[in-house]
Formats: sequence, structure tokens, C-alpha cells
Amino acid sequence: MSWNQPMNPEGSNPRAFIDANVPMYAAGEEHPLREPSIRVMQIITARPHRFLTDAEVFQEIIHRYVSVRRWPHGRQVFNEFVETMHGRIEPVYAEDVVHAAALADHHGNVSSRDLLHAAVALRLGVSHIISTDTDFDRLPVVTRLAPERIDGWAGALFA
Repeated sequence: MSWNQPMNPEGSNPRAFIDANVPMYAAGEEHPLREPSIRVMQIITARPHRFLTDAEVFQEIIHRYVSVRRWPHGRQVFNEFVETMHGRIEPVYAEDVVHAAALADHHGNVSSRDLLHAAVALRLGVSHIISTDTDFDRLPVVTRLAPERIDGWAGALFA
């Protein structure tokens, strides 16, 4: 995995939540989303204080790699993402779960994990979620930033 470079902190206001699929695509095999995801991870490394994630994202990484029997590789992805996100991994609180349930009342076609991520991000005042998961497009309370469209949003995110 090649996204981890020396950090150069810039500001301390988080601007975007990072979903589990970004580091997984970045560390994965050849795929159209691999290179854009690597670019996202490089930006995260260069501007670490602009990004956050939550503990549930790491559960997703464990779940995915264990379920496809690729945990040794998954452990590497997990470890590198933990290092990359050090100090910016948010807990999931009961209030987040309650908020996710309230979002489900009106957006039952969005996965429970995505609702929970949105609730955590919103609690922290973050409305941008970087993800390949189009479920976030169904939630009007957040804006999904697709890695494959990084050239269109990266500059505006840091303006």
C-alpha cells in the first residue's frame, strides 16, 4: 500500500468523513476505483486534520476481509488505515444510533451502516462523505464525494 507519506497538517477543521471502501479500493487489486481511491488516501495523508472516520468503518474492514477469507491482507489495510486516521477515529454513541434510526424513518432504502456513518458525521458538523457507495446519494443531509470525481471536488473542499 502506497498512500502513507509524511504528514503535513493543515488546519484542524474536519471537512469530510472517509468511508471504508476508500482504503479498501486503494489497497485492492486493479479496478477503476483503485487509482482515484489512492489519490484520496494521499490527500488524507497530506491534510490529515481535514478528515475523520468512525469506529464502525474499521468493523466493516474486518467484516469484509474475514468474510472473503483474506484477513492477512485485510489486517494490513486495517493497520495502515488506523495509522493514517490516528486521532481522527470517532466513537459511535447511542445518540448516533438513535439519529441513524430517525434517518431510517425517512430513508429506509439506505443501508444501516451508511445511516450510522451519516449520523456520526452530522454530529461532528461534517456533511461531506467520501465514498464509492451511492446509498449516500439518497440522503439529502449529506453530500457524497465520489473518489472517481476527485478533480471536481478536491479544490472546493479545501477552499
